[in-house]
Amino acid sequence: MTKFCPVLINIENQKCVVVGGGSVAERKIKTLLKYGANITVISPEITDNIKKLIEKGKIKHFRRRYRKGDIKGAVLVVAATSDSRINAQILKEARFLINSADGENTTEGIKYIVPAIFEKGDLTIAVSTGFPSLSRILRNEISKLYGKEFALYLRYIKKARKEIQKKISENKRRQEIFRKIASKKIVLILKQYGFRQAKKEIDRIINEA
Repeated sequence: MTKFCPVLINIENQKCVVVGGGSVAERKIKTLLKYGANITVISPEITDNIKKLIEKGKIKHFRRRYRKGDIKGAVLVVAATSDSRINAQILKEARFLINSADGENTTEGIKYIVPAIFEKGDLTIAVSTGFPSLSRILRNEISKLYGKEFALYLRYIKKARKEIQKKISENKRRQEIFRKIASKKIVLILKQYGFRQAKKEIDRIINEA
């Protein structure tokens, strides 16, 4: 089985092409929209939900089958048709990041996979196991451990970092404080006592700096 390198990609306002209009394509489109992608869908048939997104002006649509050159200039492509031959054609033409509905049956192109994702504020956790159903189970288990309290914590230390940068000019001292407010000790306080207690400890560290 291919071992994938986990990556985070900035696709905001970037051209992304989804070839296909079924339920798989719909899921991929919803994920890409969350991250601000400029999406073009190519498919003679589409689901009702994709149609609604088109009507709202959130995505572009070409109501036809895939043609050579359709993916030119895209930074990310999803080959989500029910025809493995068309998917293979797309993969052959593409020279960038590709997600194929055929999974491991593809042999060409630079493939990427979509992990099970959990988001809460600035906290993003992605899980991949090679078995999507298991990945979703693990994601749900992890989300119970790292939820609202961690989102509040991340938002606060983001604000605190700016305060530290203004207060302390020496880079070495700043880095030392950053390590303290983003330490295992703070995480333990957060898990055991919640955000309020963790905030008190962070404030103490900053005030004593």
